[in-house]
Amino acid sequence: MLDRLEIKNYVLIKSLVLDFSTGFAVMSGETGSGKSIILGALGLILGEKARPDVVRQGEKEAQISALFSYNEGSQVDFFLREKGLEGEDGGLFIQRVIRQNGRSIMSINGLSVNRSDLEELGSLLVDVSSQHAHQSLLKKDVQLNLLDKASHAQALLDEYREAYNAHKDALRDKKRLEEENDKILQELDYIRFCLDEMEKADPKPGEDEKLSEELGRISQAENLTQSLEETIALLRGGMEEGALSILSRAENAISKAVKADSTLEEYASRIEAAGIDLDDLASSLREYLSSLTFSEEELEEKSSRLALLQRLKKKYGGSLEALCEKREIYRKRVDSADNFEGILKDAQKKIDLTQARLSDLASSLSQKRRISAASLESTITENLHELGLSDAVFRIEITQTEASVNGMDDVVFTLSANKGEKAGPVSHVASGGELSRIMLAVKSALSSVDEVGTLLFDEIDAGLGGHAANAVAQQLEKLSSTHQVIAITHLAQIASRAGTHFRVSKKEEDGRTISTIEEIEGEERIKEIARLLSGEVSDIAMEHARSLLEV
Repeated sequence: MLDRLEIKNYVLIKSLVLDFSTGFAVMSGETGSGKSIILGALGLILGEKARPDVVRQGEKEAQISALFSYNEGSQVDFFLREKGLEGEDGGLFIQRVIRQNGRSIMSINGLSVNRSDLEELGSLLVDVSSQHAHQSLLKKDVQLNLLDKASHAQALLDEYREAYNAHKDALRDKKRLEEENDKILQELDYIRFCLDEMEKADPKPGEDEKLSEELGRISQAENLTQSLEETIALLRGGMEEGALSILSRAENAISKAVKADSTLEEYASRIEAAGIDLDDLASSLREYLSSLTFSEEELEEKSSRLALLQRLKKKYGGSLEALCEKREIYRKRVDSADNFEGILKDAQKKIDLTQARLSDLASSLSQKRRISAASLESTITENLHELGLSDAVFRIEITQTEASVNGMDDVVFTLSANKGEKAGPVSHVASGGELSRIMLAVKSALSSVDEVGTLLFDEIDAGLGGHAANAVAQQLEKLSSTHQVIAITHLAQIASRAGTHFRVSKKEEDGRTISTIEEIEGEERIKEIARLLSGEVSDIAMEHARSLLEV
């Protein structure tokens, strides 16, 4: 609901603040007084394109701001949460600044937004019906959405959309499998050759490092053997006396000393232990030396194996780990190609199952829509008759189409406004005045389910008078019990039904013309309604105006 509208330096408006405190407000005034200017300013708040000539002459920028209220859980609430634009206490503040160069600065609750965001939010806040404004009622998706609301089909539609997404996923999975298989088939001979090469080699992670170490030892075998033999000779003795022999002599010598001094027994034991350790060390080195026997055949085998692994590493990823991973990938590709027919059958089975469920839900959704459409057609047609279109016939055409996220139905609102005329889509056959009344008839029929909170009607009274004018006024008043209704009107019947009445006029200030708008009550309102009735404020018109306000 629009609570407040503030306009500064916009066209002929210097400064203006409008407070909307009731559900039904009207604006009236002489032709050319500036009603369209106010409508244009509101349009900018709702995301329409801005022109640089809207900035009041002599000013740097125009400013328009609006305060709306909305309900928790509504589409507006969902939009703001999704975009991270939530306000406080259900308040929504929109501001737009238009510079002299035509550029705009837009914000929602103090956060900068682009025009597409503002336009999307605007379509959820206000539905504008005029000869020149964009009409949401002309959009096919809006028509379908209105029918679904009347059908109370949201739960079924959500279930259908879930099935639709599952079917799309199944189709996408099969297409991906086919594309992957086509690619695999093109490369299959090469993959099989590479896999055979890798399977024959049968590499093991870390094998190359182990072989390199072994070959390193083999290449140093001669030096290693010579060093170990020399070490063993020094321990055990050879051409010369060894460490063990010398240690044995030291043991004999200290034994003699122990006989003379028993306190030397500890040292004798230590020499004996050292001899045992050295003897064990010499035996271990001899055993290791005996293991260093490599044949030329073994050397050649290990060298060939390492060369093979190095070649495969270079070809398939740079390491044995990468080589082994590549082998697993190729195994899976070959298995997939060999088993593709079965995999494809499973994918097609999934498609068939999701298609069957999708078709069943689409059929149920379509049936629900058709049942609701018949009732809605009758109600809207009756409303149109009451609104002065006595020969109008309103129809909702539903035709089957390809599956989409909204079902398998194409919905078009059609109208035959006069007898003998062929019915056609509302977007093609309705005039501006007729479209306003169609909008009113539809909104009245769907008032309990339509979430757009504010309805603005411009020139809804075009071509109306007498009974039809009274019917339009009654419909607007009735609609204002569930929606905020703002009407720009030239009809006293409509103006007299409103809870708030604004008068738009022009005046001169400091040598310049400005448009002003003020809320009028009491005698001033009676005078304005009298002017709407007769074009002048006469006693008879005043009396008639009072009678209208008392109804």
